[in-house]
Amino acid sequence: MNEAVEKPKADPSSAGSRWALQIGSVFGIPIRIHATFLLILVWFGMAAAASARNVPREIAFVLALFACVLLHELGHAAMARRFGVRTREIVLYPIGGVARLDSIPGGWAELLIALAGPAVNVALAGACAAALIALDVPHAFRQAMPWQNTGLVQKLLWANITLVVFNMIPAFPMDGGRVLRAVLALGLGQQRATRIAAFVGQTIALFFVVGGIFQANFFLAFIGLFVFLGASQEVAFQTRRQAVAGHTAHEAMITKFETLSPQDTLGRAAELLLATHQHDFPVLDAWNRVAGVLPRAQLLEGLARSGRETSVLEVMLREPVQVAPATDLEAVLSHLQNNPSTPLLVVENGTLRGMVTFENLAEFIVVAGQIAR
Repeated sequence: MNEAVEKPKADPSSAGSRWALQIGSVFGIPIRIHATFLLILVWFGMAAAASARNVPREIAFVLALFACVLLHELGHAAMARRFGVRTREIVLYPIGGVARLDSIPGGWAELLIALAGPAVNVALAGACAAALIALDVPHAFRQAMPWQNTGLVQKLLWANITLVVFNMIPAFPMDGGRVLRAVLALGLGQQRATRIAAFVGQTIALFFVVGGIFQANFFLAFIGLFVFLGASQEVAFQTRRQAVAGHTAHEAMITKFETLSPQDTLGRAAELLLATHQHDFPVLDAWNRVAGVLPRAQLLEGLARSGRETSVLEVMLREPVQVAPATDLEAVLSHLQNNPSTPLLVVENGTLRGMVTFENLAEFIVVAGQIAR
């Protein structure tokens, strides 16, 4: 999440998350379900059968619950759109959903984007409560906990309330952590706010882990570990973001590298891979125009599938992401964090000027951090 690239010619990330199957799209946003989602359906079905509950109804509840999760993520996406931020995809996992945004502005914008998801669940809970009242369901609220053998609407009422409470825990990567960071950032700045919010989140996560271990609740311990790692990643991302602030692609790009032509063989590319420290090779046509790029992964896959005599043309990525030398380095960082195996080509007036890879950008960040001390 939180990634942006200025006017790329092609976005390799458009293929979506690994092990996730696209089931449709809403407002142009791909909706995907991770393969492990099937596990939760199996688990709920088996648990219902073991306790003599209605299996089809339990499966229907799980599907309805994840429909609520999807609406939650669409709430984030709709608010992000109001701030000009594109949602790349929404992926549903067994433990929840993720809306991958191109970028998240700070301050009030981040606050409103973070609150939009839980606000959808509040509205859904209100709709369920209204339906129960209208239908005059007896004990609608007192006996409507989602783990009890009650009606579907009753379960969805408390499930949405649970989603609101859980997501508003002030810990990354939950919405509450972003709300806390956004409020703190209004007075303390993004960097300091991120560190404080991450500390709060990691403290809460440790209580989850310890409590889960002592109560033999390994799901709670897993959630705590997930939250702890999420907070750490957020701090690392913000630190890298701070290091590249004010810099451009021109400052970080590699200028000395080998190139290939479309007619070269994969054997020639393999020789260059072994003879240099270079992993990715820009492909230039006879007029020195960018024709593609051959990353290491595509090279090795092509060698295994077709052999050394296969031409680079058959394997290369034909529409590599290109940026101008003046492109903000924060945008480059955001893209490469999502696509570390594919370089960005720095092109000016149709001429290849350089290349930015995940590895050399990481080195730039280290150097920039040392200089800033």
